[in-house]
Parts: sequence; structure tokens; C-alpha cells
Amino acid sequence: MMEENDSLRCQLEAYKNEVDLVRSDLKTDLDQKDKQLKMLQQTLQGMQQLANAFVVLSSTAEDGEIEQLMESKRRQAEDELKVRELQARLQHHKGDKDEVPGEEGAEPQEEQKVDTTESPVFSTSMLTDREARLIGLISTFLHVHPFGAGVDYIWSYLQKLDPTLRPGEVELLMSRFPTVFRQELSGIGANMERRWLFFGFNATATATLPL
Repeated sequence: MMEENDSLRCQLEAYKNEVDLVRSDLKTDLDQKDKQLKMLQQTLQGMQQLANAFVVLSSTAEDGEIEQLMESKRRQAEDELKVRELQARLQHHKGDKDEVPGEEGAEPQEEQKVDTTESPVFSTSMLTDREARLIGLISTFLHVHPFGAGVDYIWSYLQKLDPTLRPGEVELLMSRFPTVFRQELSGIGANMERRWLFFGFNATATATLPL
């Protein structure tokens, strides 16, 4: 009986050890799976946060693009209005130059012809659509540069819209309208430079338009 009891006791201890080993293995597996589950949850949370941030950024970018588009259209409308006003002013000025007073007879008419022949640079007759468009663009450009700009700077802006344009054409065109564009010297000595300024909306310049 003693030997049988010892044998049963040994078997029971062996079963207990085996059960403890199985429990330990199960606990280890459960701990690993729990860690994996937590990592997956954290990953999903991070992905959700990134998705929310992307949605917010996309919405903000779309709002910014819409605002920029509206602002661009508003500026374009303002520029077109200024161009039309300037074209009307130039056409009116051209009409005044073309008028010949009847009371002064043929002699003043002849003097006007002589002046036009001697100074063709300042003639406003025969204004083409291209010239009118360039005048509008130059006026808009100089209007946002109140301190003036050089011919090369103006030409570099216009050349993007009209690749065939030359700097000499720009200066010649502005010289034809001294009441709209004026050239001034700025700087001292070697730093002196010629700048063109816009006077199209200046009341004094408008009042002194030659008739």
C-alpha cells in the first residue's frame, strides 16, 4: 500500500506540474495576443486620426482655393474696368486731337498738320487693338507700382503675355501718351535710373490734356 500511495503521489505531482506548465503556456499566449490586440487598436486609432487630419486639410485647401479664385476674379474685373476707362479716356483724347476748330480757318489746321508731322511719336490717332490692350496692361502694372518702374521691368511683365514685344515698342508707346505715362529720374550719380509712372487717374494730368 505504501508503494502504491507513493506511486499515486508521484503521478499526481506530475499531473500538477503538467497542468501548471499548460497554464503558463496559455498565460503567455494570452499575454502576447493581448499585446497584439492593443497594438492593433493603437494602429487603428492612429489611422483614424490621420484620416481626420487629411479631411480637415483637404477642406481647408479647397476653401483657400475658392477664396483665391474669387479674389482673382475680383481683381480681373477691376483691371478690366480700369482698362475700359482708360481706353475711353484715350479715345476721347484722340477725338479732341482730331477736331479742327472752324472759326480759326485754314491756318491753324495747317499748323496742326505740321505739328503731327514733326512729332509723330505723340500722335494718338490710329490706335490699334494691340496698342489699346498694351496700354491697359501697362496702366494696371504701373498702378500697383506707385513709385514707378523701368522699361525693362515693364517689358518683362508684358513679354509673358506678348512674346513678340520689344522694349523699344513699350517705351515708344508710353511716350505717345505723356498725360497718361510720365518718365522721371530717380537716384543720384551712378545709381540714377529712369522710371515710368502712371498718371491716368490724376486730376491735374486730366485737366491738362492737349486739345
